[in-house]
Amino acid sequence: MSKQTRTIKVEKTGDYFYAKVKPAIRLKGNWLERAGFPPNSRARIEILANGVLQITNLALPDSPC
Repeated sequence: MSKQTRTIKVEKTGDYFYAKVKPAIRLKGNWLERAGFPPNSRARIEILANGVLQITNLALPDSPC
């Protein structure tokens, strides 16, 4: 994989009229498959610290479930 770092925007989504807006992160692109996340696979997202997320493909043999 040629590029190891990606910068994305944390977007706002939800009901703006009732002020029930939540943050959302959307990941998509061919780079995900090159990083080991093919279509229709399942991933686990862990909060490691405030502001730090870890994403793991659950199909990989060395990923603890």
